[in-house]
Amino acid sequence: MRKYLLPSAVFFVAVLVYAEQKQGTNVAGSKVKDDHFDFMVFTQQWPETFRLQTGPEVQIPENVTGWTIHGIWPQQKSTLSGLQMKKDAPNFCNSSWHFNQSLIEDLRPQMSLYWPNLIKTNNLWDHEWTKHGTCGASLPAIHGEHNYFAEGLRLNAKYNITEMLASNHIVPDAEKAYSYNDVEGAIRKNVNNMSFVMQCYWDKEAHKQYIFQVMLCLDKQFGLLECDKYFLSEGDLCWTTKTIQYPPFQYAFN
Repeated sequence: MRKYLLPSAVFFVAVLVYAEQKQGTNVAGSKVKDDHFDFMVFTQQWPETFRLQTGPEVQIPENVTGWTIHGIWPQQKSTLSGLQMKKDAPNFCNSSWHFNQSLIEDLRPQMSLYWPNLIKTNNLWDHEWTKHGTCGASLPAIHGEHNYFAEGLRLNAKYNITEMLASNHIVPDAEKAYSYNDVEGAIRKNVNNMSFVMQCYWDKEAHKQYIFQVMLCLDKQFGLLECDKYFLSEGDLCWTTKTIQYPPFQYAFN
């Protein structure tokens, strides 16, 4: 006897096919992890220090002239002590949420300036979305690929590290070094005196530290929070007793 699909069954199959095509929908066979988070870390980096630390594979686009975005990272507080611990951060929360560059075509001009791919062999946007962006789905402001990257650009404009430092006469210089207190103070007074994480790269040969990243902690309304720098920094905090180098871009290495 021939069997026919009931109308309800046909409808279910159609819905499943649509779900598989729609970004952000959990589908059969996909790996979905716990995406609970308590706060976020917005991280910006100084590209020249990244080049010094990483090597010649880093290429700074000539249209990039300031601090760039690394990412927005959902975080969980420690369940043991209440401290903010990066090791508890959710990551790669949904394997069915593949990066789709066509969804952010309208953002590409801004992203090429403020969120560029500094290593040409890697796709930073793909990495940040799949590792971190997929874990922010419970928050409407960063739900979905376009919202995630658009929010990063908005935060970059609001917390502009380049301008914070320049307004305090701290500018890139190949020779000049700045005191830790001057650099930290220039940023702190622009983030409501909240604590934040300031990371440096220590050059063992030159015996100098170079400013690398600034991490701001945010609540789910994108208000500033105090950061627990000792748990978020993973051991690369700037030395408070040493001066800080702020190296100018070396486009000639591209």
